[in-house]
Parts: sequence; structure tokens; C-alpha cells
Amino acid sequence: MATACPPARSGERIPMHAGAPAATFTETFDGLKARVDAQCAQCHAAPNAVGGFQYGAGLEGLKHDGARMALKASQGEMPPLATPEQTKKAVELACAIDAWLAQGSPTGSFSGSCDDAVTGGVSVEPGVAAAMTDLGHCVPDVTKPELFGSDPDKDAAFAALTKLPPRLSDTDTDIMTFDVEKLAARGTFAFAPTYPLFSDHAKKLRLVHVPAGQSIRYDAQTKAFHIPPNTRFYKTFFKSVAGKDGYLRYRKIETRLIVVREPWNQSLFGTYLWNAEGTVAELHDLRYRNGEPFSDRVLVYTEHEGTGKTRNYAIPGAHRCVNCHTGSEGQNFVLGFTPLQLNRRAPGEAGVDANANIQEDELSQLERLVRAGVITGLPASGTRQELRDLLPKLEGYAQQAGPEGQPVPGKEALELQGYFVGNCAQCHNPNGFAVQSNPAIASLDFSAGGILFGWNPCGVKESNGQRSYAVCDDGAQPDFFLKDLLLRTPGSTLYQRVARDTDARIIHMPANVPGNDCRAALLMARYLGALEWKGEEALSAQDKAAKKQERLRQAEQAVAASCSNPTDVRWITEDFTDKVPYEPRNSRWKDAIGKPPYEHLTRYPITAQHEQLARQSFPTNWWVGKPGCSFPNQPAPETIEPWMLDTLGRPRYSWGRLYSSTPGATAFQGICANCHGRAGDGQSGAAKTLVALNGARVANLTAGLFGATNGTPNLVPFEQEYGAHGGARYLLWMASGGTTVQFTEQFMQAWVKYGEVDIDFSADTRDWASWGANMLGAARGACDLIRLGKFGTATPPSANITAIGGTRMWTEVCTLDNPLTQGIREGTDSAALEEWLRHAEFNVGVMAYFFLRDELSKNPPGWIYPLRNECEKRVAP
Repeated sequence: MATACPPARSGERIPMHAGAPAATFTETFDGLKARVDAQCAQCHAAPNAVGGFQYGAGLEGLKHDGARMALKASQGEMPPLATPEQTKKAVELACAIDAWLAQGSPTGSFSGSCDDAVTGGVSVEPGVAAAMTDLGHCVPDVTKPELFGSDPDKDAAFAALTKLPPRLSDTDTDIMTFDVEKLAARGTFAFAPTYPLFSDHAKKLRLVHVPAGQSIRYDAQTKAFHIPPNTRFYKTFFKSVAGKDGYLRYRKIETRLIVVREPWNQSLFGTYLWNAEGTVAELHDLRYRNGEPFSDRVLVYTEHEGTGKTRNYAIPGAHRCVNCHTGSEGQNFVLGFTPLQLNRRAPGEAGVDANANIQEDELSQLERLVRAGVITGLPASGTRQELRDLLPKLEGYAQQAGPEGQPVPGKEALELQGYFVGNCAQCHNPNGFAVQSNPAIASLDFSAGGILFGWNPCGVKESNGQRSYAVCDDGAQPDFFLKDLLLRTPGSTLYQRVARDTDARIIHMPANVPGNDCRAALLMARYLGALEWKGEEALSAQDKAAKKQERLRQAEQAVAASCSNPTDVRWITEDFTDKVPYEPRNSRWKDAIGKPPYEHLTRYPITAQHEQLARQSFPTNWWVGKPGCSFPNQPAPETIEPWMLDTLGRPRYSWGRLYSSTPGATAFQGICANCHGRAGDGQSGAAKTLVALNGARVANLTAGLFGATNGTPNLVPFEQEYGAHGGARYLLWMASGGTTVQFTEQFMQAWVKYGEVDIDFSADTRDWASWGANMLGAARGACDLIRLGKFGTATPPSANITAIGGTRMWTEVCTLDNPLTQGIREGTDSAALEEWLRHAEFNVGVMAYFFLRDELSKNPPGWIYPLRNECEKRVAP
């Protein structure tokens, strides 16, 4: 007999693991102490106190320090830069410490579990579990509207919430059953994106719930969805478990929930962690260093019940969620639910893997969502093809990008762009984290309508000018491509980023994602191989095709030989917050500031002139024009400088297009923001690279040094010690010697930027490496060019001639209370020159201090001072 919910026809099968009682362990205090010492003593037992932390040797010491040690271990932060096996042991140790503390810290034996002690809950029906797919176990019949309903009570409750409820069961009436027929009766529906996100090969079930009486509206003009506030998006992650019977089933690990709000940065989001039985999911609430939820965490689950083999599972912290979801295409904090993503395609179409198993119910999902009223703005009676033609298609973007009459991008570009849509575009777009934290890579827009189609990356240098995105010259070596792909550092950085681990130059991509995706490496290698290489322009079409096919063969061979799914996950935790109450990063500050070689930090005065100059606006360049940016008519500036005029003495652009900046904003964005992030929150690519390389944590300046604890500014201790602006003296010490982290030359090559702000300094990487983390060396370099009259000219190695407009500003900063005499200018008095450079460096740091204190930390979190290539952020005068 026909059923209203026939089994789902989907190629993504997720037969659910039935769950098992939580595994328990028995330990003794002596055994626990031995494990603590084995993992921690080398760094944190007396006399060692790495990072300023030392735990006590006996019972009382572990009682006092155990909770902190367990927290760091469960986050994956300790031991630093751990191997997967070390992480696993640390997580197990954290479980044991927590169990020992929870049972009153006994001196004898105790028992515990690494699963949260939760009971009750809901078990999934066997039939539902066995038939589970990425669309649920069945697909309700959309021709029977009586099967679909709403959940008004829950909708009303969510509209009033300011934080997520503690259990997943509180969020949707039937969410724990995973019965999509019951869920549809409550207005909750399954969907699956065309271009999914890679997550260490996890399977996923995605659900959307629109509040009663509302819908997700498609705008035919913008080709975008408008998602109403309080719409809920669920995504449950499953990991495969090999049973003792030899069959693979999938265990529920976490369910992530987003509640859409307007504006998007008010959205609620979090993740619920499932117990071992799979009956209860509780809100993940492990805290960051500052006490805020929710931080990175590592779980360990049994991957093979026959052998007992376990595997790490990484839960990303809230900051990683924000990093990725900030750049959502609809600016609604939602990823994977866009017109392009819902427009499911058959294998081999529009960049979809030709080997994918995609079946009828996956291809027809848009029709169901429209007919169920989840999506409006599209004809409910439309056929699949009619609906598909109304929505964006990847090949449509490809056709639009190519010059008229030129062939559209080939299969390799389509496949790579499809991967980018699901895994890279959320960061690499104008609103994404990658571009917001490093505007120098704004051109790398990897969204569907971005750069890839029609782009030729061959020989194009990265923003730092050091290496090329793609090397497309084999030098007449028939196996050059194969050998290059196998190198530890391949010539093409696009390939290196997806195929190699993070190093001093690059972050492994996709960022914030555990595991290693060999498909990404293969797609990138095939894309590079399909490009037209140097010397092939004059070849016949047949010879070009042969060259391409050989490179594609080499791409397959190289990736097969060099990439494999790791046996376990390595995860480097990130926590860029500061302790509350605030503690200075370097506790030695009182013993160093004002004493050689830092005696000048208290000798130089900080005056009202410094404060006034830090806030003074200087015209330094022209706004870079973009579509949608307009520049109002304005009178000429009070001082007209030569760089503003063309050879005939006319303004190069209208005066309304003059870009102005303050010394404080320029100093911060040209020097400090490279690591500390443009918002001063420690969120930057350089920060992520550093923590992955050596565990170094970049300071969150706005919430740390320039934040407050219970209403008391964190600057107070420094002002009590050194008077007004004492915090500036601490900041300058940290930027000129107090930070002990050393940067390699390779790191500096990748991360030092100066072309996007009106600052100039040496481009000699030996200078960069000598500065290390003490980046006021760049300020010294800029002022030295002012002294020599070479700032913003083609003379120094940097040749950053765009900085010429900043010469007047930098001259005033470098010479404030610091006269530039002829002897200093000529360098004949070495002692006077050294003193002048030291004072100039001090002045620049003070400019950054006032910007941080009075602007960056006083504005809403995430506020940034717009750069001249961000006219869309321009504030009208």
C-alpha cells in the first residue's frame, strides 16, 4: 500500500548507530598523578613554569590546578602543537581529572566516563535509523498538504530567546526522533546542498524550520533568498563506526543550530553534543580564557568496535563559526542554503563530481520545498526544469565571466569552483573573514561570480609579491608538473594551500576544518593542469589537448602518491581571548620598562600634541573607485600637495575623492593589524598561522589591554605605575622587546604588508626577520626613510610609491618633540641618529595607542577604519 512518506531516494546513506552505554574507566590517584606528570611536568612542574603556569606537586596542588589543566587539555590546547595521539591522551587525561574532582578528589581509586553523565532522552526508532539518508529516512508526499504543519509554540519561544536552550530537545518538538515525517508535521524539512562542506568525511543531515505563517522568499531581481528572522537551521554530524559485525553505521556526534536574526550578527548559534547512547544532546559550553562560550573542544570516539580503535573529533569554537559565517552569501549568517546550493544537479553537471551517487529525491528537493511553502517567490506548479532555469546555475556564472566568443571554462574550472562554493567562498569574498582581515587579497573572490572563471593565475604573484599562485612553465621538462606537485613546497601556492599543512607562509585550506581532503588537492591539481601553459599559445588544438591530458594524468598520479586520509585528526586550538580579570601578557613589565635598554620608554614625554596628532586627519591618497561608490563634490583642501595634481596642475580626481587617514589609524593598520587583526581582536590569518606553528597567541587588544574588568579599565595598573598614558609605555615595550616570540624570515615574507596603507619601510626581508614580533621596527624603518627623503619613492627596495601622500603625516609623527637636524639627516652623528630613530619609533607607537584607546576599543566589536580600497565602507562627510 502506498505510504505518505516513502523511503528517501538518496545516494547519501547514513544508517544510524544504535548507541551504546557510556564507556567507564577506573583509576587511582597515584595513577592519575603519574599521567599528569608524564604529560605536563616537563613544562609545568617545579622548577618549570612555561607560560607562567606551574602546578603543585601533591594532592592539594592537583586539587587547586586540576580544573584548569583539564580545561586546556579538553580544548586541545595542551600539550601545544600536539600530535593526534598526544591530543587523544590529553583528552582522556582531562576526563580523568574531571571525574576525580567531581568525586571529591579521593586519594584512592575512582571511576568515571568521558561521556557527559546524562540520562533519559529519546531513542531513534530502528526503522528510522536504518533508513537514514541526508534527506532523512523518508520523503513526505508534497501533494498532501495535510501532512505539513507548524510549531507555533516553539516559534514564539524562540522569538523571545536571547540565548539557546540547554538541550536540543527544547528547540523543536520532534527533533530528537529524526523522524522527518513527524518533523514535517511541525514545519521542519530536510535539504542538502549541491556543493557540500568537507568536515573530515562526516555525514550530515540538514533541516530548516521557518516560523509559522512565514516563508523564505526568493527575489528574482537579486537572485537571492530573504530568510525571515527566527528561522532555524539544524545540521547534525555523523561519524562512521565499524561494528563488531563488520558493518558501517553512523554515530551522532553534534548538532549545530543557527537561529537567524536581523541584523545577521545578532543571530544565535551553538552546537549540541550527543551522549554515547545517542539519546540526549546538550549545548556545548566549554569556555574561552575570558569565560565566554564556546571554545574549541576535542572529543574522542570509538571508530572500530572490533579493535577498539578511536579517533579525535574537533568541535570548532564560536570564533571559528563567526570567521566562516560572517561571509555568508546572503549576509544572514547561513551557509549552504542559497538558490545556487538548493538547485541540485546530476553527477557531472555544473562541477558536480561525475562519480557521485545522486538520486531522484535529491534532484527534486527544490520542488518539494516550494510546494510545501517553505520557499516562495517561485511558481509552486513549476516543473523541475522550470524552477532550475529560474535559479542561478554555476555554468551560468561561467558563461557570464568569459569574453564574448570565447569558450566557456572547462570541466576542471567548474569542478574547482563548485568546491570553492561549499568550502572557500564564505571567507574569500568581499564580506568574508579572509578579505576583511587582509584586504590585500580582495581580488581573490572565490564566490560563484568571483575571480575563478576567466582568471589566468599563471605567473600572478601573491599580494606580498614573493611567490606565484600558479607556475605554468615546464621548461621543456616532460614530467615537471608531476615532480613539482610532489615537492614539500610546490611552486604553485594555490596547490600548496590545499595539499600541504600550515607552514610559515601559508594556512592550510579550507581553514577551520579538521582532517585532510584529498579531493581538494586533486581538483586544484587538475585545474592547474588544464590551464594553458607557457609556450603553448601557437600549438594546434590537438597538441594543446594532448599537453593538457598529460598534465591531468600527472595530477592524478601526484595526488594519489602524496595524499591520503589521515588515520587521525590533528587539531590546534585557537583562543585569542585574555583572562578575566586581565593579566599582562609579560609579567616582567615592571622589571623592564624604564630600565636599559628600555629606559627611553619612561624618559620620553607623551603630550597633548601626541594625542591631537594621533587624531588629526591627513589627506594621503585617493579612494579606489568601485561600482556603487560615489564621491561628493567638495572644495579643495587647505593644503594642496604636488601628488594631488597632474602634470598640467589639475586635480587628478575630484576633491571629494581624497582619502584621509589619521596617524593612529595608519600606524595601527600598517603595522599592528597584520597580526592583531584590523579590529584589534587577534583574529587574523597571521595569528592562525602562528598558533599552528609554535603555539604563540596573538593578543586581543580591544578586549584585553584596552578592555575593562567589571567596569575598571585594564589600563589602570600601568597608569598607577607610570602615570597618565602608562598603558602606552607597556604597549610600546611589548612592541619593541617585551614580546619574545620570534618570527622567521619566511613568516615575515608572507604576512608583512604595507601597500594598502600610506606607509613605507624596508622591503628587505632580513630587516623583517630581525624585527620578529617587535613590529615597531617597521615604524623605525618608515621614519628612517623620512629622514633620508626617500619615503614613498621608487628609491628604497619597497618602491611603495603609493605612500607618497603620507609623507607629510609621517614627517609630523617622526619629528614630534624630535627635531631632524642636518647631522641626523646625514647620519654623521651616529649616537644622535640612534636617539632620533628611537624617539621616532616611540612616537609612532603612541599614535597607535591613542587609536586603540579612543577609537578601536570604543566602537562596536568588529569595527574597522576603512582603507582606501574600501570605498563601500566610506562614511559620508
